[in-house]
Amino acid sequence: MSAVTIIHGEEKYVVQAQDGEILGDVIASLDLPIEQPCAGLGTCGRCKVLVESGGNAPKDIEKKYLTAGELAIGTRLACRAKINGDTQAVLSPIVVYSNKVFKAGNRHKRDRSVPLGLAIDLGSTTVAAYLTMLDNGEVVAGGASLNQQRVYGADVISRLFAAIQDQEQRQRLRRLAVSSINQAINSLNLSQKLMGRIKRVSIVGNVAMHHLLAGLPVDSLAVMPFQPYSTEARKNDTGLLDGIMDDDVQVMLPPLIGGFVGSDALACLAYFGYDTPKGPMLAVDLGTNGEVMLTDGRNIVVASTAAGPAFEGVNISCGMRAVDGAIVDASLENGQFNFTTIGGEYPQGLTGSGLIKIVNELVKAGVIEDNGRISAQPEIMADMINRSFRPTRIFLTPKKNIWIDQKDIRELQKAKGAIRAAIDVLLDYLNLETKEIQKVILTGSFGGQLDIEAATRLGMIPDLPLDIVTTLPNGAGMGAAIFLLDDGFALGERLAARAEQIDLDQASNFHALFIEALRLKAN
Repeated sequence: MSAVTIIHGEEKYVVQAQDGEILGDVIASLDLPIEQPCAGLGTCGRCKVLVESGGNAPKDIEKKYLTAGELAIGTRLACRAKINGDTQAVLSPIVVYSNKVFKAGNRHKRDRSVPLGLAIDLGSTTVAAYLTMLDNGEVVAGGASLNQQRVYGADVISRLFAAIQDQEQRQRLRRLAVSSINQAINSLNLSQKLMGRIKRVSIVGNVAMHHLLAGLPVDSLAVMPFQPYSTEARKNDTGLLDGIMDDDVQVMLPPLIGGFVGSDALACLAYFGYDTPKGPMLAVDLGTNGEVMLTDGRNIVVASTAAGPAFEGVNISCGMRAVDGAIVDASLENGQFNFTTIGGEYPQGLTGSGLIKIVNELVKAGVIEDNGRISAQPEIMADMINRSFRPTRIFLTPKKNIWIDQKDIRELQKAKGAIRAAIDVLLDYLNLETKEIQKVILTGSFGGQLDIEAATRLGMIPDLPLDIVTTLPNGAGMGAAIFLLDDGFALGERLAARAEQIDLDQASNFHALFIEALRLKAN
């Protein structure tokens, strides 16, 4: 008998199994989720797991479904991997939709003499990969996958504490980051010839993602004053992507700005033109961690705030990731909601963008008050409010299978309040009036699909003309593409030196601004 350890989220399951048993059968016996549409016949290639130790050698059929990079980091098909001595495996997350997936052109296929680059945005939730032309920096395709580190929690603090508490978990978090990057690259569906033309890879991310990937100590990130171990650029991090990229590929990690403001925010600064702004400009990278970037036309200040996972649909009663049936938009007419869902499927739950739109509609209708309380006597939808639940629920569908409750509203208030307070702190620091801002950019997986009117009405961003606000899902990825070129990397180093990080926990007015920003109304 051999010990079989299965890692799923924060849980670790250890069972005894006979050598030769199928790993997928062992996982199934633990009632753990694993995709096996073909019932374990080995014909779908969906039951991928990360085998960290033990197991037999990969079978030929696995080589049909797994890339060389996946095999190099220990990815196996659970229906074909067999127990061989003590074995340990990590379950992979479910792949979701992403607005960072696109195809922009075919020049990489026509101009075969031009070397290629990969720009990687290692986000806390989504990992995006962008294929670029190294002669001029043109981005020709984008792909994405989930960050597999989410098994340790949606927020970076949970991951940092896991890394600090256990060296084995720290090493696993690094492997999961590399595995996630590999999955994002695989989503581009590049041929072997195209992979062979890749000569440079740039990787950007927040400070926690950067340190966990680079194998740097993370202890100082989890305690006051939350400082990185190193902010230095790594222009050729040899061995970082062993088994995925050829040995002659240059792997580049741009510098960090400091604290929790990483190279992803730096990439946004580069792509949005903060080196030569035409006037006061605000950019916000919205996600579990929100980065706020402001310039008055000369000075650049940046801040990071922990918005929490509400924007990702986490900690919300009926929240869910972006999969078929997830609500992404909504309108309220005659007391009934009309929903837009992914795939046009029957509503199953709420994404962050759906939550924002629904709350905005309910505030406009008076069902939710400006202070966030569910109205005691709303003019509409009174029959859809159930106060026997604690907290009170507002049902959103006639079947009453989807709802938001008072706690969900508070979660959204805290998330949007943290973003708005950070914006106001930076405005105050540069002595800027809101009306002086000439351009606003909302970016990130969540920011790129945010309803601008709803965000403005709820007070998440300053009340400005809607025509100066734009959304873009992949600012960090596009900036990472700039860093692939020598001039672009030098630009990143200059911007990192210019940008001043503002520590919100040291700002005397942050708490008061946060309390004020909890109101669900523009001010």
